[in-house]
Amino acid sequence: LVLGLGSWRLLFILVFPIAAVVGFLGLRKLENIGEPKISSIDWFSVTVAALGFGGLVYGLSLFSDPHSPIALNIGIIVGGVVAITVFVLRQLKLQRGGTPLMDLRTLKHRAYWLSLASMAIGFMAMMGSMILLPIYLQNVRGLSPFITGLLVMPGGLAMGLLGPTAGRVFDRYGTRPLVLPGSIGMVLALAGFTQLSATMPYWQILGLHVLLMISLAAAFTPLFTLGMGALPPNLYSHGSSMLGTLQQVAAAFGTALVITVMSAHTTQLVSTGTALEAAKISGMQLAFIVATALALVTIPLAIRLPKRPENTEGAPHPSH
Repeated sequence: LVLGLGSWRLLFILVFPIAAVVGFLGLRKLENIGEPKISSIDWFSVTVAALGFGGLVYGLSLFSDPHSPIALNIGIIVGGVVAITVFVLRQLKLQRGGTPLMDLRTLKHRAYWLSLASMAIGFMAMMGSMILLPIYLQNVRGLSPFITGLLVMPGGLAMGLLGPTAGRVFDRYGTRPLVLPGSIGMVLALAGFTQLSATMPYWQILGLHVLLMISLAAAFTPLFTLGMGALPPNLYSHGSSMLGTLQQVAAAFGTALVITVMSAHTTQLVSTGTALEAAKISGMQLAFIVATALALVTIPLAIRLPKRPENTEGAPHPSH
């Protein structure tokens, strides 16, 4: 609706006062239950982390812009990877006798890294579909941004509203009864999107999107709780930081991947004489095939997950 009324900048203008109110009320009402400790910050790690993760996310996001030079994008990504490598080596050194900015010993906990990998792939699938569906609905089917928003809104609402329910089911039955069906549902939904066409019924698109969002809701809450519950209390902050960082990188990678696959395949087909609309649809189908193949990895990961967190004392709780 906002995009239909004016510039996309209005989105940020509208969100700003909401964020300001949330920040103000949060500072006023939220109780600080942490246990502060005297520590030090390695500013070299801060600088390298900002350059590395920032550069990687920025470089990946540039792939969504067809006018951005590929050589520049790759150069920024390579620079980000080099900086991240330096950051990792620095953390390994600090773990032996200092205070690491991000303690990589979190990855020694099996349930944590399994949860981390599953959530990263889930974010890639979610962001991939979020970027492809509006392109398909507006550029191929000719829908307005408002109608497109209405079509994908039920899936977003379902995902948000089912979070607490997923927490209660997790309390009672554990991880796999939620994450395994969620992973299978994600694969089925993405596989359904590989059949996009110029005439696919809108109810089918709506149903597939709702299935994808429900599947992600079923997986995300227990995965977060299981992964954080596997860590000892002294690693909670590091585990949370790593999870937040990987979400951003995975989202950017998922967006870059589907856009790159779609654009390259579309350009190739157009160069051989295929009509533009048919080439776009084929490019989107291939992008969803790649996303489906990635999502398949979450199924064996879900099977390997333990039923309950290994360490429940003080662990974040999905129902709270």
